[in-house]
Amino acid sequence: MLDRRRGGLHLVLENIGDPHNAAAVLRTAEGLGVQHVHVIESISDFHVTDQFAGSAANRGRPRAAGTNLVSMGASRWLTVSRYTSSRTCLAALRELDLQVLTSDCPPLSDEEGSGVEEETAQQAQGEGGWQTHKSHQFEARPIDALDFGARPAGAALVFGNERRGVSKAFLERADGSFFLPMCGFTQSFNISVAAAMSLWAAIASGHFPEGSLPSEAKARLMARWLLRDVKAAKPILRAAGIEVDEF
Repeated sequence: MLDRRRGGLHLVLENIGDPHNAAAVLRTAEGLGVQHVHVIESISDFHVTDQFAGSAANRGRPRAAGTNLVSMGASRWLTVSRYTSSRTCLAALRELDLQVLTSDCPPLSDEEGSGVEEETAQQAQGEGGWQTHKSHQFEARPIDALDFGARPAGAALVFGNERRGVSKAFLERADGSFFLPMCGFTQSFNISVAAAMSLWAAIASGHFPEGSLPSEAKARLMARWLLRDVKAAKPILRAAGIEVDEF
């Protein structure tokens, strides 16, 4: 499975509120071979299980019933980075020289959007506030019109809160925005479905083939997995010339 991991394709989840959605998105990412997930928790905590990402900092956090069944343990195999603000996450993505692409939705009609903008305005805080469908100029492109190979290092797809969407901080600083064309009466897909469709569209572009994770990254990932699950991993890794103190 390690040899099939994809390099260059990153997933960003900003203030995802529903733990079942979070678990479903992680399961999709892991199943598609996407290794890197960036989680922003400036407003909503990201809960999947009390063993999320194998981090001691997350043990004891509330666990939603059934999330283990939804995620199928996907978080154990992913590299999850956590941030307290969208700006710090964006800075990290820029450091990796990734193309940052935010998900967005076409504007709603006045009737469809009534109440949403008022609620969002009341909740706006930090980060420049939350973005509603009507409070910014819609410039997103259909996802199949994107050039996922615009930057050699790869791309990061950003998804926002289920109700509020991607924050203004990300929308204003991203390299571009995209949407999933719809033919029905409903206005949006569930976030886990949207993430799955978007990741697959990126993979289908041919820029993120199986096995494209760099060799050094594979070695570090294998070391992390061994340290987590094998009691005698440290001496084995040191005998192989791999320094384990940094993991």
